[in-house]
Amino acid sequence: MKIFYSLALLIYSFKTFADEPLSEFYKNFKSGLYQKAIESLEKIEIANNSLGSKYYLTALSYSKMQEYDKAAQYFEKALSENYEVQDLYYEYGQALYAMNELKKSRDAFAVSAKKNFNRGASLYYVAHISQILEDFGNARNNYLEMQKISDLDFKLKQVGKFQLAESNLSILRQKNITQVELTKAVEKVILPMLKEALLIDQKSPASYDIKNRISEIEKEFDLDPNLLRNGRRISAKRFTAHALQRLKFDDNISLTNEENNVSGSFRESYIFDTELFMEYDFVLKKKLILSPSFRATLTQHSDQDNAEVFQNDSSILNASLKNKYEHTANSNPAAFSFNIDFSRTLKDKDQTHNRKFYADALTFTFAEQVTYFSFGDTNFKLKFKDYSAYSSSLNNYTTSFSLDQTVSTRFMHLIIFLLDYSTTDNYNNSSTNSNTLLFRTDYIIPEIAPKYTLSFALSINLTDTLEQKTTRGTEWSLNPSMDFSKDVTENLKFNFNVDYTKAHSKSSSYTYNKSVFTTELKYSF
Repeated sequence: MKIFYSLALLIYSFKTFADEPLSEFYKNFKSGLYQKAIESLEKIEIANNSLGSKYYLTALSYSKMQEYDKAAQYFEKALSENYEVQDLYYEYGQALYAMNELKKSRDAFAVSAKKNFNRGASLYYVAHISQILEDFGNARNNYLEMQKISDLDFKLKQVGKFQLAESNLSILRQKNITQVELTKAVEKVILPMLKEALLIDQKSPASYDIKNRISEIEKEFDLDPNLLRNGRRISAKRFTAHALQRLKFDDNISLTNEENNVSGSFRESYIFDTELFMEYDFVLKKKLILSPSFRATLTQHSDQDNAEVFQNDSSILNASLKNKYEHTANSNPAAFSFNIDFSRTLKDKDQTHNRKFYADALTFTFAEQVTYFSFGDTNFKLKFKDYSAYSSSLNNYTTSFSLDQTVSTRFMHLIIFLLDYSTTDNYNNSSTNSNTLLFRTDYIIPEIAPKYTLSFALSINLTDTLEQKTTRGTEWSLNPSMDFSKDVTENLKFNFNVDYTKAHSKSSSYTYNKSVFTTELKYSF
């Protein structure tokens, strides 16, 4: 549009000299018939003081035909006639750039920028050509001038910021500084500048080049914040949070009188669980990850008439601190964890529709994750829990040791084997002490269909009731389950679960069957 506007002014300025040929030129130029446009100009006889206009229009026509050598000749003729038009030096610079006459092209764009014609693009060409010529100081100065233009096009602003960072990096490489000093400058100056450029428009074509360049530089200088020293890659997302709403149907609500003492009520109810969770990962020295988290869970039963059911209404507040030290073992990434977890439970223990303090639990967990086998990770965990209830008779210490092994199949399915041994010491009521052995297997099929995951699990639980063995014997339970989930959106996930439990004991009070059907909506932030 700018070219046609200039043409209209030029044609008007010497219309009296050759009205018909100029009209023919304009028609041919507008139609893309540039050779005929040039022939139309050759027919025009004009006064010497208008030769610059004729040369300029001829040059434009040759530029459109990509005959840049001839275009440059006519632009030079127009300049020799002292002809002035706003875009002359810019168009001349374009022709010279296409001919690889870089220094002359840079000079032309510099004049165009000085005359404030398409200043942002003119400065960009000056800077870009300076980069090609390895004149990085000049490139940096012109990219900086670009950033000062208040109404600069966002795409040009982003590319300019990107190349400003590249120019500064090239200048740093030429300086006589140590690798440590260079790395520090890259971390403090270059990478932040590239990230500023990326934030201008994260969906532009240039944004993909910027992201790739950030990754390349982080890799070159060992500054990738998501690549730990042991080679393990972690998520770039440090803060995670979710809100969860769960609806269950339980056909046999459990009665939990003690932490390890479960029986069936033979009553059914819907259960509503609402959960809020948040966690932040602090990564220190690319070796240590500190992850404080908070969780709040509210549980409400639909049956508010039967005390055996609604006494299980609860509110649980949980705060934890996960501490993970990343290292290597057997030349593979490994991790040692030490976690502290505190929870407070409020329950309707008095069956008055009023939740009161029920118990506090403080848990310490030590874990080691290693890769002994090519098919998956191995995890060892040692856990100590101090459970303090409203009644001292329920207080207990639980010590657990668990081992789990992940197996990745050739079909990209996962199998997880878990073995857990726990001892519970009810130190104020030893008759309820117990030892428990749990074996569980999970089979997970990711992407059984796009965005769908299917998993199956089976657990077997054996409980040695110790002092109650004569009346309860060795109790066991069988617990198969199925889980089906779908990623509805990037942040929203739907889950459906079916869970069946068959519990057996010498005492009929602890023998029961139950089925739980669960639907869940989870929104992650």
